[in-house]
Amino acid sequence: MRYLLLFTFFFYYSISLSQAQDITVSDDFEGNGTINTWYGDDCGINTSLDNPFPSDNNNSNTVLEYHDTGGLYANIGFDVVHNFDLSEESTFTIKVYLPESEITGTQPNQVSLKLQDGTLGEPWSTQTEIIKTLTTDEWQTITFDFSTDDFINLSESSPDPIDRTDFNRVLLQFNGENNNDHVLAYVDDVSYSGTISEPEDSEPTDPVVFDSLVWSDEFDEDGSIDSE
Repeated sequence: MRYLLLFTFFFYYSISLSQAQDITVSDDFEGNGTINTWYGDDCGINTSLDNPFPSDNNNSNTVLEYHDTGGLYANIGFDVVHNFDLSEESTFTIKVYLPESEITGTQPNQVSLKLQDGTLGEPWSTQTEIIKTLTTDEWQTITFDFSTDDFINLSESSPDPIDRTDFNRVLLQFNGENNNDHVLAYVDDVSYSGTISEPEDSEPTDPVVFDSLVWSDEFDEDGSIDSE
């Protein structure tokens, strides 16, 4: 009896690495944001507080609560996975409510947004910041534009913020620092006008395809397999 067998060999192998993606930086404190590293430094923080002052300016259900109970350098902040490029986009926006009844002392009513390099042992040493004046007892939208607003570099040797790409930390601070006054404030709808690149695990490579025929035998003749 004659057997006819057909062997077809095809092997395809590819290495597919995830490509870097542009991601937004925002948080509405209702589960729709991309910021998940909020923390408080020398102050209290609650990222899921029922909005105590809903209004036409902000009818969100949930907001962030900042509570400075006398800490010298009370601030809240978050880190991002890749540095900001302020030469492309340089604006940060937040909504703020500052109840006058919850403020002690004589500090000016203000909010500061600071940018730092969180990889440094002393990240404040090269920080830059913009300070904006606040009114009390109303929701207000505050923008910080590092290309047009007056900014303060802690180190005089630091270049302008829009010429830097080493910032990966954002801090918010109310009514100044180096004091023991109390401040209660509410924050919502934090956002950055640009995007950042999600870091790649490694460099992508072109797919490798193995499609060259190495050996075949159709078994269309009697006898042993051709050893050649």
